[in-house]
Parts: sequence; C-alpha cells; structure tokens
Amino acid sequence: MDLRKIEYFLSVAKEQSFTKAAAQMNVSQSGISQQIASLEDELDVKLINRTKNKFELTEAGVALIVSGEDIVNQYHIMVRKVKEIHYRSQLDINFGYAGPIEATIIEPIVSLIQTHYPDLNFNFEKNSFKEIGEALVNHTMDIVIAYTYDLINQKKVVSIPLRRDALGLIVNKNHPLAEKQKINAFEVAHEKIIMLNREYGERNYENMLKCCALDGYEPNIVEEVDTLESMFLKVNASKGVAFFLKGYAEKLFRNIHFVELEGTHHINRIDLAWLQDNNNEYIAKMTKLIQKNMHKLFL
Repeated sequence: MDLRKIEYFLSVAKEQSFTKAAAQMNVSQSGISQQIASLEDELDVKLINRTKNKFELTEAGVALIVSGEDIVNQYHIMVRKVKEIHYRSQLDINFGYAGPIEATIIEPIVSLIQTHYPDLNFNFEKNSFKEIGEALVNHTMDIVIAYTYDLINQKKVVSIPLRRDALGLIVNKNHPLAEKQKINAFEVAHEKIIMLNREYGERNYENMLKCCALDGYEPNIVEEVDTLESMFLKVNASKGVAFFLKGYAEKLFRNIHFVELEGTHHINRIDLAWLQDNNNEYIAKMTKLIQKNMHKLFL
C-alpha cells in the first residue's frame, strides 16, 4: 500500500473537502480524488459517501482515520530514527595507518578536519602495511595513510600524495658511519642491513630491494623483523643499520645516529587513500578540504 494514499485520505477527512485537501497537499483535485478512489479499490471498501451537498465518511472511513494516523506517525518516526542512525554512522571515521611516522602526519590532517567538521569521531587503528591495505579494500577502514607502492593496482582506490621524503641510514653511535653526516648511497653496499620482513608489507619489501639495486648494490640483509620498533632496537643494539627517515629514531634512542644518503633512490612516498565507492559523504568533503590546504599542512 502506498502511504501517500493514506495521507491524502487523512487530509480530505480533516478538511472535509477534496478541494481544500488538494490545496494543502499541493496536488490537483482530480489527482487526490483518483488516489482515494484507488485506495478504496485496494481496500475493497467505500471510505467516503460522495454527494453534492454533504461530505460524509463511511464507518470504514472513520475507522481508517484512527489506524491511518497511527500508521503515518509510526512511518515518520521510523524514517527519523533511520536517518539519525545513518547520520551518526556517517560521523564515525575509521582511520588506518601503519607506523609512527604516519601517526605524526595524521595529527595536522585531523586538526584541519575538526576545525571544519567538529562532530566527526575518528577511530584510529595501527597495523602493518599489508593489513592496512586489506582493511581499506574490505571497507573496514574509511581512509588510510599508506605507502604509494602499497596502493598501486588497487581497484577503486583513490589516493593523493602527502609526503615525499628521502630516506637515510640509522646507525648505532659506535658505528664508524656515525662520524659522518652524509655518505654516498652506494657506500651502504657493504653494511649489514636490518629490514622489515615481507609479512609486514610485500610491496614495501620489494621496493626496498629495487631502490638498493638502483643505488648500485645488492643489500646485505642480515635480519628481517616484523615491526619498526624491533628494527630500531636492533640498530640501537648494534646488530646492523636500517633505512629510515630523519628526526624520529634518533630522538627515541640516544644511541642512534642518522646519516644522510646522497643520490639515493630510497624515497618515502606516503599517500592518503580511500575507496571511490565509499558511501560516507564526509570522505569526499574531508579529502577535498585536505587537497585545498595541502600547501600548509606540513610546514
């Protein structure tokens, strides 16, 4: 049954006039008459006695007023509740990231968004490169900060570049390279390298190997670890050296020194990504806002 027909009937019953009800409902008089006639056919009862001089509801028509008002009211209550639930769900943004560097990038992004959309509720989840990418594709994450090469060939994924920073080498302060501020990228060839394993991120691993080859050597990988924290601790314990960004590990560990790599192909490429078919209306608003303010986000 079309709810609109019941609303037309209730309006006619209230106004006791097809003409007045039609004006109130913003339809033609013939249109509202046809809808009520259709309702009578559907119910197989007569609701209104139509005479020239008198408007009169039948006994069935009187009964439908009570039931009809309840049906219409319950329908509108249901619609409001569904819309409220939808609105609240739109306010929850699941934000994924892989490591400590990405976490520092999130802060200015979220601060910018909250100045424009203060009601949004962010749920943050830290995971491996691999798991973050899977969570995005599986719709358990709305938006993620990930490495560019983890997003390549991912269907329906939209991304924008956030940061492009050259990686350097982190070494223990007792290491001979700790006496230098910068070295040629090729000089890493004979160093014992600690790397994140394939399980942490297949494409991250492959990209590291590719960059070493472009720098002119095959890396001497002595150990593979499954977390950044383990990598830092290994370097801190003089078990080897590792590729990383400047300004993080050496602040956490007093025995770690950062060495710049001249001419390296190791570039940290971090993107913001989301699914093209994400139905949350705030995703489009947020990403447009970020793109508009990109020039001043990471000053």
